[in-house]
Amino acid sequence: MRDNLTFGYTPHSKDLTHPADRRRACIWACFAQIKFETENPLNSDILILTSSANLSYFCKKSKQPIILDLVDGYLGEQPSFPRDFLRNIVRSFNGQSSYRSITYTRELIRACKIANAVVVASPEQAEAVKLYNSNVHIILDDHSELDDSKALKEVRSEKESESKYIFWEGFGYTLKHFKILNEALDQFLTNQNYKLLILTNLTFARWGGYIGKIETTKLIKKWFPLSFEKIEIIPWTIDNVMNNAAKSDFAIIPVDIGDRFAELKPENKLMSMWHLGLPTLFSGTRAYKRVADEVEVSSMCVSVNEWDFIFSNIDLPHMRKSMVKIDRYISRTHTNEILVSKWQEVIDSVLEKK
Repeated sequence: MRDNLTFGYTPHSKDLTHPADRRRACIWACFAQIKFETENPLNSDILILTSSANLSYFCKKSKQPIILDLVDGYLGEQPSFPRDFLRNIVRSFNGQSSYRSITYTRELIRACKIANAVVVASPEQAEAVKLYNSNVHIILDDHSELDDSKALKEVRSEKESESKYIFWEGFGYTLKHFKILNEALDQFLTNQNYKLLILTNLTFARWGGYIGKIETTKLIKKWFPLSFEKIEIIPWTIDNVMNNAAKSDFAIIPVDIGDRFAELKPENKLMSMWHLGLPTLFSGTRAYKRVADEVEVSSMCVSVNEWDFIFSNIDLPHMRKSMVKIDRYISRTHTNEILVSKWQEVIDSVLEKK
């Protein structure tokens, strides 16, 4: 790579604290000791666009090569026209799309065609993007910031505790997936010596990330009327995630696979739970099934009707033994060094075509 190249970046958050900022292109910038230009991204030699950008605006104004980083599987979702239209309206009002695109899918397709490279987070997402761009790269999030929790996990394993803990973390808008197992989990928590730790936003937007307001406590109390007193809702911070994961016995990742947008999510959340050293029970999305088969932990992949059975037959010793295979998989495929190298390949591919 040539020296003194400058890189523009359209962040998900102004201070780069959003997980998609910390865990994706910024890990390469940190390694390469490059400071992204975020205030005026167009003042750069190479422009990295995220899904938080007004893609039409930047694609029109850009004179430099463009790398488009798409974390979610919007192009594979195939939403109805009303949903697609309203999504674009909401995003345009917030400066994250263009009204002229009519639908958000049209906005993305146009950007994919213009971009010199597109980065996605899973092979499933790549299938849809390759229809519009031949230079597609698959790169997961970097979760090495969570690895320190393993030391805490070792300390936890040496202590006795009256209660056992189940761990879940995520943005508030993903809490809706608890509805696929809330009855089974409500009964389990009521009858067994377990508590549920939920690391999330205490309040979150109802639509589009900024419209309306939902209080997490009220939502959880509605879904878990019997066991609410055994559920702790904890503000999401890195320290809170690591400390509460360290005292947890296992994690859960429920996903409503009838939600096509969610079903196309990559394996990022599963990888983050594994980096935390947590045996995890997870829904059978396409990405999760693929990884479960590769790592040979398919017994932890739960179909929508199996949660009640799984909770009634928890086998923690077996789940913990599986972490040996999981740690090998992470070392082989998902280290910080590997992910940085993949981002460098993207940069190089753009420079070669310049």
